[in-house]
Amino acid sequence: MDSYDTVLQRMQDEFRELSGFNADDASDIGIRLRILAGEMYSLWSGLEWLKRQAFPSTAEGAQLEEHALQRGLERKGAVCSQGSITFGREPALDYDVLIPAGTICATSGESGVQFVTTEDVTLKAGSLSVTAKARSAEGGAGTNAAEGKVNVLVSAPAGILSAINETAFTGGMDAESDEELRARILQSYAMISNGTNAEFYREAALKHDGVYSVGVQPRANGPGTVALYLGAKGAAASAEVIEEVRAELENLREINVDVQVSAATLAECTVSVYIKPLEQHTFESAKAAAEEAVREYFSGLAVGESVVLAFLGKKLLETGMITNYLFESALTQDTKVEVSQLAVASSIIVKEMEGTSV
Repeated sequence: MDSYDTVLQRMQDEFRELSGFNADDASDIGIRLRILAGEMYSLWSGLEWLKRQAFPSTAEGAQLEEHALQRGLERKGAVCSQGSITFGREPALDYDVLIPAGTICATSGESGVQFVTTEDVTLKAGSLSVTAKARSAEGGAGTNAAEGKVNVLVSAPAGILSAINETAFTGGMDAESDEELRARILQSYAMISNGTNAEFYREAALKHDGVYSVGVQPRANGPGTVALYLGAKGAAASAEVIEEVRAELENLREINVDVQVSAATLAECTVSVYIKPLEQHTFESAKAAAEEAVREYFSGLAVGESVVLAFLGKKLLETGMITNYLFESALTQDTKVEVSQLAVASSIIVKEMEGTSV
């Protein structure tokens, strides 16, 4: 699309050709030309924007959501992470202490993420600790927390002195981005759901918040059976989401078809890699970038999707802080997974490459 200056220049050239003289910028004609050029440029920009919104491959925001609705799809919202918090005290008390659902804990720091218990639990007399299921107060990938990070009591009953998550909070997901929603829309055109095929079951499951990918296995236990394996980003789908999908598919399934819905099995991978930082970057900064790149790669994997070292290496180089890398240990070749599995990075080890050669 032409710029405003190009539009104005064309109008001034046309005026000079027709009148035989230039329109002075300070003249009435010159001012009119600049105003008209601005309006023409705005109209042109609007038309170009409208052209982009006419197709799902280029539409954005609310307009992309309208395309999604035409395919029976909606943008998925942010999802809370799930986990558990262990409450305790020492020495033990000689009476019971109720820790009600809604008790709030948080990670440390100025921008600590809050977590809320979802069940009533009781610290029994003589006991030192009790564990309650919990979820993040808000949704988003930033609510995922490693073990031991949720350790601040925000609202707890008297007598409770400590709180900690002994296992990681996982499953938190950001609201579906334009690119993720666009991919689902285009997939719905590429593979048409007919009410009986694998795409029908995959599409129905993917509509649920908290489901990032689905593995579908027709005839899982013989004719008339189909199995679905649900995954979140970098984690298995939560039990709550699995029950939602199971209940919906129970109503949508074909007659005499047995539909089994379960969480994807995690295929844990240990990623150990040597890196060589660019000269202008320290190893520590390059290491942090490499670890984040590995986490980002695995969080983008779908259920049943293999780990491809070339793609993982590409992620490392795209950090702009690494000039070379070398995988070692168990992860020295591509890792294939079953339709029921989701590959996750159970451990990330980054070391500095010695010397100048690989």
